[in-house]
Amino acid sequence: MASLTNQKLSCLNSVKRSEQGTRPKTVRQPAVILFEYIGDRSGSTSSIFQAQMDGLQKCVDDRREDANKTNAKCYVSITTFDDESLTYTQKWSQDSGDYADIENIPVELDTREMLQPRGCTRLVDTAYERAIAFEEKLKEIHNSLKGTENEKVVAVFALSTDGLDNASTKHTIQDLNKVILRLRKSGAEMMFLAANQDAIATGTTFGFAPTHAMTFGATPEAANSAFKSLSQLTRDSSDGTVVPGASPGFSASMRQSSAPVVSRRGRQPGDIRMMPPRSLRMSTCVPYSPDADSDDDEDSQVGSNVQSRNLRRVMFQSPPTLKRQNNTPPSLFRQ
Repeated sequence: MASLTNQKLSCLNSVKRSEQGTRPKTVRQPAVILFEYIGDRSGSTSSIFQAQMDGLQKCVDDRREDANKTNAKCYVSITTFDDESLTYTQKWSQDSGDYADIENIPVELDTREMLQPRGCTRLVDTAYERAIAFEEKLKEIHNSLKGTENEKVVAVFALSTDGLDNASTKHTIQDLNKVILRLRKSGAEMMFLAANQDAIATGTTFGFAPTHAMTFGATPEAANSAFKSLSQLTRDSSDGTVVPGASPGFSASMRQSSAPVVSRRGRQPGDIRMMPPRSLRMSTCVPYSPDADSDDDEDSQVGSNVQSRNLRRVMFQSPPTLKRQNNTPPSLFRQ
């Protein structure tokens, strides 16, 4: 009889625990942080040049702080592209690879050299090549951690662009899509930032999740906000508050601060909508001139300035406004 009573009490306790739920486990901090940054430096990025430099510096500074805070090893790769792609972290890598220990990366980066606008947009080829390298590095790290006390890895892949591809020749969007999807399934945080286009639509074709793709305005303020959001999402994963691969992505407030919002006349107060991205005009590939920033060649400097003004005029030209004819009833234009 006592045995039956004990069994009933045991069952009741089990039900009670399941109803109350189990206490959340303490999220373990990572053993390794892997961060990959791929930035567009094509000629059309001149309007966000300073914001990109500040954003890249902040991303690296924050990864350094994350590594110190969590006592994790941190490996970083920095690649920028125009007609070609250059991986700058190779010179700080101990094994001559693409990834450098954060401890070996200078505190002050020469972001001007890395992101000086020039050339066209070799987007797909660069993203695919870097994604493959990222996948191989991630496998290498996981293999090195097998059997250790802490096998947790936070892996973040960030791709930023201000236009569509116009210079890739080796790989297709389908190729890129496959490797991005594989990396997402492995638990890596795959993030896509884009200006002058619908980042969610473009990112989805590349394989990025809609939650991890964000459109930002091609202005210094909007771009600054976008890069801060990118670094914050990485920090959320790095400090152990988010399970790898389970990040909710860019929040509504992040999206609102990165892309301008407008209030449409005739709508109710507070009814705001995202400003549609400017139509993509990628016919301009600005050639790189090493003397563009030199005061020695005034003619070259003037030509560069004129070219930049023409580029900005094309990129930011306002669409024609619709005018009502005198004989057209006003009711046809009611919103």
